[in-house]
Amino acid sequence: MNRDSIIKGLAVLAAVVLVLFLGFSIVKTILNSTQDEMKVDADTPVTLDSNMALKATIDSLETTWQKIQTYSFRVNQDPLHLGRVLANFAYRKEGFKEMEEEEGIRLTATVVDDHPKAIIKFRGKSYVVQTGESIERIYRVVEITKKQVVLESGGSRIVLTNKPVKTEEESGGESDFSNSVDMETSNY
Repeated sequence: MNRDSIIKGLAVLAAVVLVLFLGFSIVKTILNSTQDEMKVDADTPVTLDSNMALKATIDSLETTWQKIQTYSFRVNQDPLHLGRVLANFAYRKEGFKEMEEEEGIRLTATVVDDHPKAIIKFRGKSYVVQTGESIERIYRVVEITKKQVVLESGGSRIVLTNKPVKTEEESGGESDFSNSVDMETSNY
């Protein structure tokens, strides 16, 4: 080995050590600066201005939440008004029709079986009731038959009935529905 080759070998070794030292220093500096950025100073308030991705995510969540809160479901007509839906089905076949509302109450339909039920519309809401149940603690259902429902309120009885459907000759072009509530004020 000659002297020149030893000097060249030491120079290459010194260059490699210097490159490794500089690389290690750079990596250490980057890691320390990242850790310093991640540390939260107790005296400094945390804001979303420093993290734009987090700010965008929170803004989109808030917008979605506001849309959900302002959403409302509306229909133009009562979907439970069974007179429209069943007019050509059950009422016509049986020969009965529902009564129009008088004082906000109307008999929509009756189902007579082992446990008779009635659908009564009161103040814009439809109630499915059985004998003994009440409607908004105002009316108590006393009896349910094929053509009528007897309600009791404050000692008086109200009879809601399904009226026979008039033929076109009988109705004279009038509506299929009529206003009729039989009120009996005597106590039974």
